[in-house]
Amino acid sequence: MSDDPIREIAESAARAAALAAAMEPAAAARRLGEDGLLGVLAPEAVGGLGLPLAAAAAVVAATESALVPLPVGEAMLAARLLAGPAPEVASAIVAGEAIVAVATAGTLTLAGGTVTGTVGRAQAGLAARWLVAPATGGGAALLDLSAPGVAVEEEKGLDLERPPARVTATGAAAIALPADDAWAAFQADALLLRAAGALGAAEHCLGRAIDHLSNRRQFGKALVGFQGLRFELARQKLVLEGARAALGHALSVAGQDPRAEGIARLVARSACGDAAPAIIEAAIQLHGGMGFTWDLGLHRQLRRARDAALALDPVAARAALAGRLEQAWAA
Repeated sequence: MSDDPIREIAESAARAAALAAAMEPAAAARRLGEDGLLGVLAPEAVGGLGLPLAAAAAVVAATESALVPLPVGEAMLAARLLAGPAPEVASAIVAGEAIVAVATAGTLTLAGGTVTGTVGRAQAGLAARWLVAPATGGGAALLDLSAPGVAVEEEKGLDLERPPARVTATGAAAIALPADDAWAAFQADALLLRAAGALGAAEHCLGRAIDHLSNRRQFGKALVGFQGLRFELARQKLVLEGARAALGHALSVAGQDPRAEGIARLVARSACGDAAPAIIEAAIQLHGGMGFTWDLGLHRQLRRARDAALALDPVAARAALAGRLEQAWAA
């Protein structure tokens, strides 16, 4: 590792993501697994690196910018979560030999080692072998999507590269994951990685807008030479840096707040959930008429950023922050 290991991981992730983006999900998983990127958070016992959340955020920023057809953040978190209760599955995820999806809507009823119910919004669920889903009692369940009693169907969603799936289980065998600190950390850290991915996509799109304005000429000079466009770029860059600072702070103290009860996580959710879609929309506008075309592809980044913003729920985050302030004033 260099003196800046996070930068080195980000550069490695960017190279791997550029290749994986053009692949089918299974091939993309193998590509990222070969480069060790899916095991960034997992312990060494299952082939992982055991690095902090900031390293995983750098990977997710790169893979979201490249539109990799896998929920990479959830895969890294799942490998860490399953290292204890299902080490074989965790090792397969780390190696890129199995794709895992995470359901974010609905709850499965878990009883006697089997699950029943319907869950949804599982990114890349059609390509996945395993599913982690919320279960009754506040914990989660690990479900083999190829097992008897499991039906998987595609849902409508914003993400074009990894469409969500709805999963229905009828007495299917499952592994119970208790409602402990590990599951709470999974849920909390998943939001920070969604924020990192959305912000990484926003930075990518803004960079493309800067390149366009620097190279496109009108009236004898580059578009970036026009004051109004320069001011718009500066405004969006300021928004990006503010959100990046909020996210960086939340990542640095994430280990001290595994249950997402601290202010730093709420600020990051609010800042990134609002900033990422707005920056990408501005990047589309700065491209002029071509910004809306399918060939440019910025609308795909916008779809992912809006999907992330739904999960981050900046309105709820600000409401929680206001409640914290009211408590502080009352004290």
